[in-house]
Amino acid sequence: MSRSGPNRSAFTLIELLVVIAIIAILIGLLLPAVQKVREAAARMKCQNNLKQIVLACHNYESAQGGLPILYPSSNQLGWMTPVLPYIEQQNLGNIYNLNYPWFDTVNATAIQQRIPIFECPSSPVAHSYTGFDSGFASQGGGGTANTTFITAVTDYFAISAAGGDYATYYSSSNDTSGPFGSQSATPPASRQLIQITDGTSNTFMVGEEAGRPYLYVTGGKQVHNANFPSYVGSYGYNPGSDIALDYGWGSWAHNNNFNVGTWGADGLSKNGPCAINCSNYRGVYSFHTGGANFGFADGSVHFISSSLAPAAYYALITARGGEVIPSY
Repeated sequence: MSRSGPNRSAFTLIELLVVIAIIAILIGLLLPAVQKVREAAARMKCQNNLKQIVLACHNYESAQGGLPILYPSSNQLGWMTPVLPYIEQQNLGNIYNLNYPWFDTVNATAIQQRIPIFECPSSPVAHSYTGFDSGFASQGGGGTANTTFITAVTDYFAISAAGGDYATYYSSSNDTSGPFGSQSATPPASRQLIQITDGTSNTFMVGEEAGRPYLYVTGGKQVHNANFPSYVGSYGYNPGSDIALDYGWGSWAHNNNFNVGTWGADGLSKNGPCAINCSNYRGVYSFHTGGANFGFADGSVHFISSSLAPAAYYALITARGGEVIPSY
């Protein structure tokens, strides 16, 4: 009987293999498109997070007469803590005791709380980790320091100033501070938005610094201290561990603001042509392809290419530097 007759009931083996091969090809063609859609959605969510954070800073400034203060020490108040009421986290703010450092035992419950607005969905790392720092034992501020602590992590940070090789492109006498003003242990009055004379639409306010507490450079994650660049001091990591820094680096409750610079193309040296996605050690770093998101001082959010020239990068960091911003 002919195989093509009316009583045929099944595929031949060759036909089945052909169908499977076609399905595999179709899946292979669709997978990149699905991944692109997923990343586009994650990038959009990240942009929305940054917008909410910047608007929270605006609302804080309206209510308090100035922007949150940036402290330089890891045992001082982080700028994200006082804006909690402005991102609908008043209940969390209520259990945070401002009279003690963030790592004190009285704040142990508060700092473990993950806050979705503080997390970029593109980041591949867990947003909670157990840290250790024996140095905290002497920084208790009147309470009991947690030398071992569990803390939730953020992928965003406040840009306090242009650092690194800024003077290579502009006068070293310029005001290199960002929109919040410079870091200070005993700061003056908070800076107001009206004092951003370079223009709020020309000034970075909050950027991405994803991947913490692990160290990432251009080539990926540095998994052991033997691989760490020389700019990471030995105090910054636990020997033999893959945790880059051990004093709460990445915690939303940490002071979490940095003077930022540029890097070599591989991210292993400082002061070079690479400004974005080169190193997340006090630098702008994301897991988005081709750039990173920035919240500007005017409340807008923009995706900035990783090919951004250092001169434009530094000009966008300063709030009162007086630079003419190159095209970007």
